Amino acid sequence: EKALDKALKTEFNTTDPLSQQIVKHRISHSKIYIEIANSSNIVYTIRRIINSGNITPTGNDEMTKKVIVFKSHLDEITPEIEQLPLFIRSTNNNANDFGFYHWLAEFIGIKLPEVNNIGKSNEKSPLYLQTIFPALFIEQTKGWSEFLATCPYFGIPRNKEKSIEFLLALNELSISTEKDRISKEEKDLKGNWSQVLSRLEILASEYHAEIKAVPLEIQPDKDLLITSSIVIPDEEDKSRYQSAIVLKKTLEEQINELKKLPIKKVGDNKEFIRIKLEKLQSDQNQFMLKLDNFDLNFNLQKQQEQTLEKQLKSIIKELSSLKGIKNVFDDVLIKENIYRTCPTCTQKVSTDLMASEGVSIEKLTLDENISYLDGQRKIIESAIKSLSIIIAEKLIIRKYYQRTQREFEEEIKLTLHELISDDRDYSETDTLQRVRLEKKISDLDFIQNRFNENIEQLSLLADKFKILLSEKNALEGNSEADKNKLDEFETMFKDDYLYKFGYDSNPKWNIFIQQKDPFKYFPVFKFQEDDPIPKSIRTNSSASDFVRTLWAYTLTLLLKGENHPGIVMFDEPGQHSVKSSSLKALFKASSEIKDKQIIIFTSVQKDLSTIDDTTDKLDINKILEGLTIDVDYSMYKIGEGEKCIDILK
Repeated sequence: EKALDKALKTEFNTTDPLSQQIVKHRISHSKIYIEIANSSNIVYTIRRIINSGNITPTGNDEMTKKVIVFKSHLDEITPEIEQLPLFIRSTNNNANDFGFYHWLAEFIGIKLPEVNNIGKSNEKSPLYLQTIFPALFIEQTKGWSEFLATCPYFGIPRNKEKSIEFLLALNELSISTEKDRISKEEKDLKGNWSQVLSRLEILASEYHAEIKAVPLEIQPDKDLLITSSIVIPDEEDKSRYQSAIVLKKTLEEQINELKKLPIKKVGDNKEFIRIKLEKLQSDQNQFMLKLDNFDLNFNLQKQQEQTLEKQLKSIIKELSSLKGIKNVFDDVLIKENIYRTCPTCTQKVSTDLMASEGVSIEKLTLDENISYLDGQRKIIESAIKSLSIIIAEKLIIRKYYQRTQREFEEEIKLTLHELISDDRDYSETDTLQRVRLEKKISDLDFIQNRFNENIEQLSLLADKFKILLSEKNALEGNSEADKNKLDEFETMFKDDYLYKFGYDSNPKWNIFIQQKDPFKYFPVFKFQEDDPIPKSIRTNSSASDFVRTLWAYTLTLLLKGENHPGIVMFDEPGQHSVKSSSLKALFKASSEIKDKQIIIFTSVQKDLSTIDDTTDKLDINKILEGLTIDVDYSMYKIGEGEKCIDILK
């Protein structure tokens, strides 16, 4: 719809035959009819509204989302003719019984395969007709820039490959769909593995521990997890890490030793209590310095996150405003008016004045501004996401600091209380030490149990990954039937078309149809057949030769495609100074394909290139020499000075 010229939607100009002045005509409403027939010679006429005259304040015309299909020829439509209303440009118009593309696929007689689609809740969808059309219809603006240049994504992974696999009826289509499933499951398993690793890292951070011998990447061999462990700093020597099991054994031995000691009086234990208090206070001071430094950095990162969130809200608000303006106003009008007005007093500013002062103002359209702001939004969202992960991790680490801080405070408080107690009272130091050790043992049990649970989850993921790799290996490689089809495709592509069209950028033995990644199913340049690094034929060919490549590829696809709808459309194939002799070869090759339909939109006369004062021209009459009208071709010609759209005579 966006591609339609304003002459179909809003206005068009004609020349008054008497005064020779330009007359502007406003369009109040418009519609288009197209008559189509399928291989069974069943004829339908499709009507679609271009401008219904009922446009909403936001610039939408709901009637453009509907089509009417008449079961008759165009000139036989009457109120009694069977009509079928269908919807288009809406969700499910490829799958719903009343969707236009669903109806069109059935009318053409092709059964669209189901493929993976990451945009659907069930992750499946038909291979949409819109993804196949770019292999059939080469339009003028973008179509000559790349193979299937206008192929929409629509959530279908490797959409171009899927389209070629379908058109050529390759077994790889079902295999590749299975590969996509495996690829997604593999991605999910890797994601789950990373999540378990994150939980292990959080566990380690919470207790100032370290994880040992756990693979960072998912592995199919769960036996690699046998040697994994979690190690914790020794109480006596913080630089030395030991496993929870070893530390627990050491603590249990210390408890047993404490049980053997006689209960002492405070007076007998005073010096030990004083030394202990001094050490606790010294350790606490060092710890608090670390905590203060940690909190300073932590708070700075939280402030940074808040600042970014404010910026994001501002950008989202501005984006919303720009999109609203775009729906209401003409973008061209805005661009012209804004940049010729002083932003402070709204006075008109001469462009000559700005030029004399060396002032240059970049004029961005609404779409360009929206695109720029959308890019900024994505950058800020990415930064916020990264900061959020860091902040979440630091919150866990802070729990460790808070818990350690409380332990210091409680132990200092109890030790200080005992230091000022009556010397005749029984000392509780050993008892408190025993309680503290028992709590540490309990913490170690908790840490080890959580670690074991996560390792068990990794073990289950490793088993699933092993099965998945086995399935993946079973699918590797094209079937022999596919290879034969692609070999035949390559032979026809090169021998029947490419070099007959005048391609000369590379010799024939350097051009191949690639049967694996990269550039799968497309022509490539290679020094030899088994060259592991193929190069794109586009970057290794002249601009005009790449146009010839597109002609050859499209026609070969038409003839070799078992599921091809049987129609090809070239819009202005005379691109990039291609020679008239090449165009003549294209028209001749197209005329020889009798059981398919090839439509070519072309200029009648134009200069193609000039070399040494010799101009090569496109002359449709010379190009068609040797071909018989109504036998080899049919032609609808717009005369010189005539327009496609004009006043009805």
